[in-house]
Amino acid sequence: MTGSQPVLLLLSARRRVIVKARELGLDAVHIEAPTMSEPELRELCRYSTLADLLDVTGVVRLARSLYERFGFAGVTSNHEPACVAAEAIALDLGLRAPGSGPAVLLRDKIAMRTRLAGHDQLGSAWAEISGPDDIRAAAQVVGYPMIVKPSRGSASLGVVRVDGPGDLDAAADRVRGMLRNEHRYHELLPVTRFLAEPFVEGTEYSVESFSRNGCHEAQAVVRKITEASFVEVGHITPAPLDSATVAAVVSRVFTFLDVVGLKEGPAHTEVIVGRSGVHIVESHTRTGGDEIFELVQLVSGRDPELEMLAHFAGLDIPGRRAPVAAAVAKIYLVAPSAGRIRDVEGIEDALAVPGVRSVALSVSPGDRVGPVTASWDRLGAIVATGDTPEGAWQTALRARNLVKVHLEEA
Repeated sequence: MTGSQPVLLLLSARRRVIVKARELGLDAVHIEAPTMSEPELRELCRYSTLADLLDVTGVVRLARSLYERFGFAGVTSNHEPACVAAEAIALDLGLRAPGSGPAVLLRDKIAMRTRLAGHDQLGSAWAEISGPDDIRAAAQVVGYPMIVKPSRGSASLGVVRVDGPGDLDAAADRVRGMLRNEHRYHELLPVTRFLAEPFVEGTEYSVESFSRNGCHEAQAVVRKITEASFVEVGHITPAPLDSATVAAVVSRVFTFLDVVGLKEGPAHTEVIVGRSGVHIVESHTRTGGDEIFELVQLVSGRDPELEMLAHFAGLDIPGRRAPVAAAVAKIYLVAPSAGRIRDVEGIEDALAVPGVRSVALSVSPGDRVGPVTASWDRLGAIVATGDTPEGAWQTALRARNLVKVHLEEA
């Protein structure tokens, strides 16, 4: 490292993000959470250190001292638990920030619902749940069916549907367990409160957008495929919607972004489209998870992550490349039951299916697997392209059906 390049402060970045920053001519200073540290990334950075990214005050203090040494051109993160700290650092140092607090607002679903209350298009019934004893009272406010989810959740962790009084005891047990943080990432994603709101019938989508000086642009509308646990098991883009519905979805999301005060950078906003119209589920001041940036890039030629890095570093947005396909789908591999992986077969057959771009596994023989209760329970993913959204999805399905995960008792 020569030290002559502009420096971008990154919080909890993946290897690919650091590499992209370097491709833009930036040096990276990296702050990682101790529970997610990857020591091999340090060789890619000008400087790397560890900090509790949920301790926003402490991270801001650390960033001030690092700023004196390195003089950041900007700061950003596309990792959910770190977005609040990234925004706070930017505001403290006078750097480009998503706004004057949208990251804080969107990180807490209760705060978000409070902001939206009373808005003709965006408001809806909701109730706070601080403990299992609050669920019955919440049902009186929200009605049935209702969704109960952590107010600061991620990866579909702890989301439960309550269809009637008979489900309340099971929901209370789920809340009790989650408040005890009985999950593998409890240090990074602690659960302290829940939000209850009406369950909205319909189809789920996400809008991947980018904002500059308060002007919003839709990069893509993505169809989301979910299971009964509400964990996403597939994505399709462009979403198979007519132009009028796309316009309605994008308009509602842009209104929402204005209300929450997002001015700069990416947003990943999830909505449900049903008989009642377009319902905002949640939003985040980052690019979409599940590597949605790759899907957007394949169909549009633009890389949302690269644009995020350039924008917050004060650089010109890189030019677009030629799109690879008209449509793309991603489908996840899930365990057929609980057990220990003996072997996985059919990957080469899946890769040979015309239109399949990649087959990736995140598990190995010997790993214990089970039902999908959060995003990290998925076993891998297949990405496929096509001339139409349905064609891309059918190709992905065909490839997935060729992959066989063989289990033995754990």
